[in-house]
Amino acid sequence: MFTCRLLVSCLCLMGIGSLCLSAIAADSNKKPKRKTSQNQVSPLPKIRNSPPKNPQLKFRMSEEQISSAALWIDRFVGEGLKKAGLQPNPPADDFVFLRRIYLDAAGRIPTDDESADFLSEKDPEKRRKLIDRLLLSDGYRSHFFNWLADLLRHKQNVRRTSYNHYERWLKDQIALNRPWDEMVFDMLSAEGSVAQSGPAGYLLRDPGMPLDNLSNTLTIFLGANVACAQCHDHPLADWTQREYFELAAFFGATDVSDRDPRKVGNKLRNGQLSKQDVIQAVAPNLARVRTKSHQTLRFPDDYAYDDVKPGSRVEPLLFIWESGDEKGPAYAVDHQNPKNLRASFAQWLTHEKNPRFAATIANRLWQRSFGLGVQEPLDDLDDLSKSANPALLQLLGQVMVKAGFDLREFQRVLFNSRTYQSKSSVTPEIGQSDQYLFPGPVLRRMTAEQTWDSILALVIGEKLDDYKIDRSHRVTRYQFPFDQMSDSEVTKMVLSMKKSGHLTKGNGSRLNELDYVNGKRPLKVGSQFLLRASEMQQPAKDDHFLRMFGQSSRELVNDSSSEGSIPQTLMLMNGEVQAMLADKESRLSAKLKKSGGLRPAVEFLFLSFFGRPPTPDEFEAIEESLRSGMKKEDLTWALFNSTEFLFVQ
Repeated sequence: MFTCRLLVSCLCLMGIGSLCLSAIAADSNKKPKRKTSQNQVSPLPKIRNSPPKNPQLKFRMSEEQISSAALWIDRFVGEGLKKAGLQPNPPADDFVFLRRIYLDAAGRIPTDDESADFLSEKDPEKRRKLIDRLLLSDGYRSHFFNWLADLLRHKQNVRRTSYNHYERWLKDQIALNRPWDEMVFDMLSAEGSVAQSGPAGYLLRDPGMPLDNLSNTLTIFLGANVACAQCHDHPLADWTQREYFELAAFFGATDVSDRDPRKVGNKLRNGQLSKQDVIQAVAPNLARVRTKSHQTLRFPDDYAYDDVKPGSRVEPLLFIWESGDEKGPAYAVDHQNPKNLRASFAQWLTHEKNPRFAATIANRLWQRSFGLGVQEPLDDLDDLSKSANPALLQLLGQVMVKAGFDLREFQRVLFNSRTYQSKSSVTPEIGQSDQYLFPGPVLRRMTAEQTWDSILALVIGEKLDDYKIDRSHRVTRYQFPFDQMSDSEVTKMVLSMKKSGHLTKGNGSRLNELDYVNGKRPLKVGSQFLLRASEMQQPAKDDHFLRMFGQSSRELVNDSSSEGSIPQTLMLMNGEVQAMLADKESRLSAKLKKSGGLRPAVEFLFLSFFGRPPTPDEFEAIEESLRSGMKKEDLTWALFNSTEFLFVQ
């Protein structure tokens, strides 16, 4: 494998699609004429809750197509194991499969009723049907958002800017099951403010830091860890500083900024409007993505190599991994129009023939379902031959393309494979994980979000998906064409907002009736709202259960942790979650109280926590403990604090 630079100017513009992209980008970036009339102010945006659009509840692939793709995966895994003299693990029993698929597909453990229904079902197709049902559930959409928010480093607030509209957009894309390539294209080519454009939140995650944003973009979508190349040729990869800047030039005509609203506040405040009134109204309109008329990126003045002159203008160039890639359709992009550079880059990156795009997301989703990627680490896919099973990784990329980048369908294939439904293996030791050949999924601890949502399943059962939060109105309610308005027009707009209640109604730090989707107020135990992790502040506060159990700070890509700690143990043993489980209104407490004798009580608790009945030896040990003074409530504590509860088998 070797790398070289591809001079985009040597390529011809190909295809009507590329021409359309150029025309759209050019049209969307025409500089608006500034208004001069001060007699009319734009109408106020509506203050309203925007619940998710109708979810996409149909699968694109037939059962035969899913089964065929799953068999090919099993075949390639089997061939890799055979070459190494290994055998696949035996199939997992229904108890293990049930709990595993609920945690991986819906992000929580099954309730006792759900477990009992599945285990008593005699239909030989019950596993396939359960997979389909969970992938179409609210639980899937909630759980997948947690994963996506971690991958994209989504935070509810960054500096002075709120990203609630971006969050709403991400959740809607999952609900609508938008193909991955379309989502990524939208994020990379978005225009407008955070109040106006949901996908603009991706580029605005790193305002004023285009090189850092490019590093994260290449890591997330192409599995390329190239941050070192910002300053010098990469010492451990075939990326040069020049190649890095030539890719960055595709964003050289893009202005990503979140201007300080305090300056506007000082300028426009008056006897009727405070500085804070103005800041609150204009801030969402000042964080925006805009395309300039020309590309401005230059090489650093301290550029240390002799292939280009320091400080000279950078020409956009695309990176290639293998000789001949540049002849493929992914590289037929337009670089002539500066206003179309970013759309051209997005078209190349998301193309099905891009050598890394499909493989990267396929590898990430494989890691999500099996505990490890086919190639580790996930952000180093420059050389696919380093994979534990290169043929399998290539196949997964092909399956992703055949599925039309439908991430739900791709997971449906994985979940239906024999490999996924095999018994788990002990997680390989450090230093050996990159050569794991997948006789079955690896044993792994629940994520922080899975643990929290599983606790809610014990406390309120299936109703946990009834309560959703939408804070996007806190951003979209302030949308107005700030750049097209005079100071006096902006002043009139803010004053109208203040008089109408836009600046005060439902806009505090706490949840309020405008945040509740469909008006459903979440349940509470003590001071704690019983909301799934996906509906809470992103990320949670530092002292919350989620953060204590390893939820990412969202500063780095996939920065969550499953490492244990003493504070976690103390929180499980004595923390607020114990009070939630023991509360008299808790589903677990109420059903335990009504369970009757010893055996039904023990069976209820084991089904609730583990999705299985107790073994004879376990029941005998529990009987002995109860005779010695242990209470049924103590058994609840013991099961909750067991390793079996915290791990995905």
